[in-house]
Amino acid sequence: MKTLIHLLILSSVGLLLSQSLTAAQFEKSRLKADNSYLDASKETATIVYENNVVYEHGKMTIHADKLIKQGEDAGTITAEGSPVKIHYIDEFGETTDIEAPSISYEQITGELAADGNIQIVQSSTQDTLTLIGNRLRANQRITNGFSFVLTGNPTKFILKQPNQTKITAVADTLRSNGKDRKTQLVGSVNLSQGSSNTSAALLTYDGQTKRISADQGSDGSQQVVTEFYWQEEPSQEKTETEQALEAEPVSDDSNKNSEETTESQDKQQLEEGTQ
Repeated sequence: MKTLIHLLILSSVGLLLSQSLTAAQFEKSRLKADNSYLDASKETATIVYENNVVYEHGKMTIHADKLIKQGEDAGTITAEGSPVKIHYIDEFGETTDIEAPSISYEQITGELAADGNIQIVQSSTQDTLTLIGNRLRANQRITNGFSFVLTGNPTKFILKQPNQTKITAVADTLRSNGKDRKTQLVGSVNLSQGSSNTSAALLTYDGQTKRISADQGSDGSQQVVTEFYWQEEPSQEKTETEQALEAEPVSDDSNKNSEETTESQDKQQLEEGTQ
């Protein structure tokens, strides 16, 4: 009896796993364009879409001028535009918008690549983060979120938050993990906010706590250094002390002349009274 129950349980588990695998094998993507054609000159099945191209896959949407799809079913997508625009919404409702001259996307692995002048804008209800570079490698599958590595000469980081001075930073490489919502700047990091500058080996921005932290290198090199600059501005109104110090002193000759004038006036009044 126990053996039969065990067999029934194993059979049920196997059926559920089979159903899960079957469901995972079928994914839906959709392509829209003004016109398209089949390029029969290619050995691999190739379809070209042109003008007002919109590609949708899961939470990601790509807008392009031209898109080439190679391979049966889930294949390779190559998009070109001026620029190509990618829009992604994560489970928290935060958005990632990417602009690049061209991108390639592997439908099965979720791997995305772009080169050229690249701008990434990540927006939430509390802040806006703009990232600029020239080489992007991203994936929307490996961490259940949109994760990427961006490099440039240098890579730029611009953060705008309500009621805060804009923060700008540059680094060799930038890494973003969509799962824990953290962005890291790595190598020759230099951050500026207002009149202060901070240099470090590593800088981390936590998109959940809105906290920025800087760290030295793992070998103890490139310590965190912060410099502050300010300029003293002269006061519009002089203080009582300044006025007293700047007052002209009364000379001895002035006092003497004042005394002689007083004595002369007294003598004159006395003579008038005698007459």
